[in-house]
Formats: sequence, C-alpha cells, structure tokens
Amino acid sequence: MNGASTSVLIVDDDADIRTNIADILNDLGYHTTTAENGVAALEIVREKPIDVVLLDYKMPGMDGASLYREIKKLQPAVAAIMITAWAGSDGAQQARDAGTWDVLRKPVDIPTLLNRLSHAAGAPIVLIVDDDKDFCDSLWQILNQRHFRVAMAHNEHDGITQANLAQCQIAIVDLKLGNGDGRNVLREIHQQVPNARTVIISGDKEFAANTSLEFNDQLITGVCEKPIAVEKLLNMIDSGAKPN
Repeated sequence: MNGASTSVLIVDDDADIRTNIADILNDLGYHTTTAENGVAALEIVREKPIDVVLLDYKMPGMDGASLYREIKKLQPAVAAIMITAWAGSDGAQQARDAGTWDVLRKPVDIPTLLNRLSHAAGAPIVLIVDDDKDFCDSLWQILNQRHFRVAMAHNEHDGITQANLAQCQIAIVDLKLGNGDGRNVLREIHQQVPNARTVIISGDKEFAANTSLEFNDQLITGVCEKPIAVEKLLNMIDSGAKPN
C-alpha cells in the first residue's frame, strides 16, 4: 500500500502538530484527517475507513491508549503509532499494552515517522471470521504483535461485509458460524479479493476437506481442525503472507 491509497487519522490536541504532520503526509499522497481529541476521533472512525492512526498519548479527556482501545472496537484493522513526549513513561507501556505498533518521542523525527507509517500501511491484512470472540481477540493480539493488521467478523453477514471492506491478503474462516455458513464468506472473499489466501477452520475434518475442493487449491493455504493448534495456524498465516 502506498500513500495514494492510505487513509491516516492524526489525533493531537496541538493544532500546529496536527497541521504540520498532515501537510507533510498530504504532500506525499496520503489521505489525512485530523482530530483534536478522542471524542472527535471516534466520530471520524465511525464514519470512514482508516488505515493508520497517529496518536498523541497525553490529551485532555481520553488518553491515546484508551482511545486506541475504543478505535479497535470499531475498526480492528487500524494500525496505531503513538507520538508522545512521554516515551519513557508508564503511558508508553500502556500504549504498547493497548496494541500500538510503535511509540515515537516528540518532537517526532519525520524520516522515522514516515518509515514506520509506510511499514504499517503496507502490512498484510488478515481477516478472521469466527463466532468465537475470545479466540478472535486472542489471535488479534498475537498477529498484531507480529505486525499484521487484523479485521474480524463473528457471523456470516459481517464476514461478507468485511470481505468487501478489508481487502485482506489472508482470510481465516470458520465453516460453522452459528446459524451461518462460512462457505458463503469464502465465496465472497474469493470474488472480491481473488488472490487472497485462505485458511479453513472446522471441527469436521472431512467436511473441511470437501469444502476446500470447491475452491482454487492455490488459494487454500490449509485446513486447521478444532481445537486449534495455534502454532500450526500461525505457520499457515505466515505461509499465506509470502508473495507467490
């Protein structure tokens, strides 16, 4: 992903900092939106897709770490970079605990920021479609630490919606989604993102094997049986993230 297709939200209570960073990024082709506090930032996240958010840690009202926790509920695939004068403080650790990718010290070194931003914007997107929310949350934490961007859905309808929105490189789809059918999500993913690699999750090995035959074998990275062997699944994800 390059600047021309990357949406960046800049959140800082200092107007000069917001404007300066936005001007630099706009000149490089990024699409920027700015917010002065957490409330304004959440309104933006509710209204438009964001790829990367640049956050100040210490702001009136909601701090940057708390804000990112709320942003994740709305758009889990947003990558966050914290920019703060308190880079050595407990706040920086709270930011990392919240799942932010990097913590940069103010005044920010622009070349470093641009490098980290480019890396975050270009990270592979993994779509997880599974009705087990605890499993999704745990896998989000693991993949986020490995610098994947992670979108999530917990039912067939939302999985199909995310297939259209997330533009994922890798999809992990449970075939049994409550009353829904994961095969319909797989079809939508392969229609919307023809090159997306897929990992099928199922408690029924034979059913999963028969399902994989319905799709292009080159796009099926593997089948992961329940209960999930996390290390095996991570190896499949890593394999799917490699260029063909």
